[in-house]
Amino acid sequence: MSILTQLLSGKDNSTQDIGRWSWAASIVGLHAFAAANWWHAGSLDLVAYGTSVAAVVGAHSAAIWAKKSTEPGQ
Repeated sequence: MSILTQLLSGKDNSTQDIGRWSWAASIVGLHAFAAANWWHAGSLDLVAYGTSVAAVVGAHSAAIWAKKSTEPGQ
């Protein structure tokens, strides 16, 4: 089983999880915007970047934790 499938599915590794897909899309988008900013501006504000990553990861972690009781069984 691929690691990507395990990361983006629920506890049973077959049910797709919208919260995890949202988390992955948010992180990819954040990295893309940071790379574009670095490419065009020539620098990257690491404090702002770190704060943004922490906010995205924290929010999505809380969302996944909040729905843990609705996860399908193994």
